[in-house]
Amino acid sequence: TKSECYTVPPRSLSLPGVPSNPTIQSPKSQGRLANHFYSMNLFGDNSDSEVEPFGADLVELAPILKPRITETTFNGLLSSPIKLHEDLAKGCGGQIWPAGEALAKYLLRRYGGDSNGLRGKRITELGAGSGLVGLAVAAGCDISGSELYITDTEAMMEMMTRNVALNGLDDKIKVQLLDWSEPIPEPISRKPMDFILAADCVYFEPAFPLLEKTLIDLIGEETVVFFCFKRRRRADLTFMKSIKKKINVREACNDPEYAKDDTDHATYSRENLYLYFPTTES
Repeated sequence: TKSECYTVPPRSLSLPGVPSNPTIQSPKSQGRLANHFYSMNLFGDNSDSEVEPFGADLVELAPILKPRITETTFNGLLSSPIKLHEDLAKGCGGQIWPAGEALAKYLLRRYGGDSNGLRGKRITELGAGSGLVGLAVAAGCDISGSELYITDTEAMMEMMTRNVALNGLDDKIKVQLLDWSEPIPEPISRKPMDFILAADCVYFEPAFPLLEKTLIDLIGEETVVFFCFKRRRRADLTFMKSIKKKINVREACNDPEYAKDDTDHATYSRENLYLYFPTTES
């Protein structure tokens, strides 16, 4: 069997009462293993390197974003733009981040147009923030008969709901509270997901065990995971190192969907963006 997943940057996450070392069962102990795990490392340096490129753990923060409505077609991948209300008042998940855009574009190229690869599937976006990736999938892919959930903590619920309504996608997207420190809600946990999407979820080290446990709880034998992240600190590599102990990872920089747009590919290369296909193969 094979495993696939993808990775991305910072989001909002409230973790009241989070234990410092929560116990996490391995996939084998739960009798399930990711069938497909794709990973995008937006920072792009060697994930085993201990070199800190900035000489510090913290990267300079971006300028404060004023509330606004943004429109995007993802460089023409959508025939009509999606609209996104951005506001950092509730947390850093309230704005568009580069890895979210990268993952959205990849999914639109892979599953957009005439593809029926997402039709009739159960799909969940973790740490959705403003809902960018889920909105892109709902607007540009055939998800007939599918269940598409965009999830995050309580702080982001209002923004996700607003953005779904702003794009008239209430009939295609379900907004669901999913705090990694809490049990997975029944609508999502009742059976394994076909696809898990995660962008900008690796940014807060104390939450890494919670994210890992959430992924393990959601993953079934046929689950495909797209996980995208940009390395900002040395600690950000901790999560991928842990995942690699459970799932083998191979680089997929020559994947045709990844390299289809020369402009984007040049940008990703310049920013050291890597795409990986984690598999269960040795």
